[in-house]
Amino acid sequence: MHIQWSHLSARNMPPRPHTRSVLITSYISQQNSTRSVSARSLGQRTQAGHTNRWQLPGALGSDLLGQAQVQKADEFCSKSSDRKNNSADPMALHWHETAASGPHSPLPCLVHPHSACRRARLCKDVTWSSNTPEERFDVLSHKVTHNAKPDAVLECLGVRWKLHGSFLSSSDTLIELYTNSKRQQDVERAVIGKDSRVSSSASERGLVYRKWLLRGPLTLRLPVKDDSINKEALSFALRTLYDPEERPDEWGEAVLSTASLLGMSNLFQKCLTEMMAHISSSTVCSFHQVSCKFKETFLQRACERWLELFLVTELSFHIKLKDLPFDLMLKTLRCPRLFTSNEYEVLRAVLYWLYLKLNPLRETLPAHSTIIHFFSRETAVFLEQPQGQKYITIFQALRMHGITEWQHLQELQNIRVLPESWLLSILSNHYHTLHSGGDMVVTDFSKQAIRFGMIFDGEQECCTQTISLCGFYFLLKAAKLGESDTYNFSFERLRHWDPAVSQSSIVSRPYCMRPDRLVSYHITVQSFANGSWQEHSSGPVSQEFGLCRRLSRSKPFQIEGIFQPILVTFALAFPF
Repeated sequence: MHIQWSHLSARNMPPRPHTRSVLITSYISQQNSTRSVSARSLGQRTQAGHTNRWQLPGALGSDLLGQAQVQKADEFCSKSSDRKNNSADPMALHWHETAASGPHSPLPCLVHPHSACRRARLCKDVTWSSNTPEERFDVLSHKVTHNAKPDAVLECLGVRWKLHGSFLSSSDTLIELYTNSKRQQDVERAVIGKDSRVSSSASERGLVYRKWLLRGPLTLRLPVKDDSINKEALSFALRTLYDPEERPDEWGEAVLSTASLLGMSNLFQKCLTEMMAHISSSTVCSFHQVSCKFKETFLQRACERWLELFLVTELSFHIKLKDLPFDLMLKTLRCPRLFTSNEYEVLRAVLYWLYLKLNPLRETLPAHSTIIHFFSRETAVFLEQPQGQKYITIFQALRMHGITEWQHLQELQNIRVLPESWLLSILSNHYHTLHSGGDMVVTDFSKQAIRFGMIFDGEQECCTQTISLCGFYFLLKAAKLGESDTYNFSFERLRHWDPAVSQSSIVSRPYCMRPDRLVSYHITVQSFANGSWQEHSSGPVSQEFGLCRRLSRSKPFQIEGIFQPILVTFALAFPF
């Protein structure tokens, strides 16, 4: 601030000593220079907007207040310039500090801290992140229609959405509301025309008011009874009327329900397509629920197919496992195409799911030790309690006779989930199988075969896995033949001196010296091609396996035209 003296002001002021005026002037000048130096040396800040606020010249990613001020300044400058010249250069809308604005200027000129491209990107991000759904719709509709007056106003979800009649063709519901309201308005205009001819002076004021109402946009009222529809989904659906390339933050039930309410069949089908292409651990349960709500069998089947492949390998490691309903869990466990690396992993997935059902407020997936401790602390058997009666069918769908590792069997006894009769049956069957040379009581191969699976992914040319079953060792193998898209799947019986059998396995696991063993097996290969998962099956095969090389290998199962990732399941059983 500078103090200026004029002759007029000096005449009106009372006479004061000249020395005192000099001291005041010098003191004020010294204070101003001190403030100016400190402002330039310490902060070096620039004015950010017409509100006379200040900010640092450097761009900070966390400086949300500064970014909002920059955006407001840009909008203010743009509006001011648009009133003068609509074709002005956008770079000319910003002020820049020149040589004329020296350190003694009362206010520094506005300086934009970002370059043109970064400024545009920053302002766009701030705009879309800070605006409400109705503001986002207004911005797009004004841009597309060049600020044309609306023809109708949609009252929905407590918001007045300004619409234009030429953009409503994609919505059957809005077209019907607009047509009915237009027809009603024409009828009212005809009635007003008749009343105006015979009106008296007392009713002229009411006629003028009614005519004024009819000049404005039509009012469309759309009630919403579906709780899944929100302002964000409605804003997106209305924006697609003006720009079909618009995309929501998330495809899901809200968008699908809104499209159904507005009668937007194209958006409905597009949402279904996007949902089917984005099924994952975080969406499969909600998408399946939506498919049942709208009776969309294709989406429902796609979700169930995904669960058959990834319930054990992916969803069981995600907190969204708690959203999997009982009926869908049971249906997936009973499916013969369920993929798993071994039967214990299926039991593990069921225990995690059951824990989350009993603890619905849990927001994170617990550690495995927490699960075991939770089911081991009770003295009563869970499935024998009233709370656990309904889960009996879930555990009956498991192939627990295929859990053969001793540490897994020990864990099965420690958790107080299965009745004593179930545990006795599992252990006695293991004892009988080991002492009879591997013979199993198999009445239904499709439900009793023990499954082993592996995933063939990446740039692998060959994938192998060594398994142990009732004293017999096998090497599962999947190999790609050269540079073609042909794959070969097979397995072979191993001898106890083969390098693929580790020494620790021989020490800790039983080994059967029986020279021949009848094996029933079934190889299932599932791969993704042409937008869907395809299944290739060898069918049930029975073969005698010996210790010599000639009799130790299975018949090769060869498939052409498949691509990775490939999920391979070997189902084995030892019949009498």
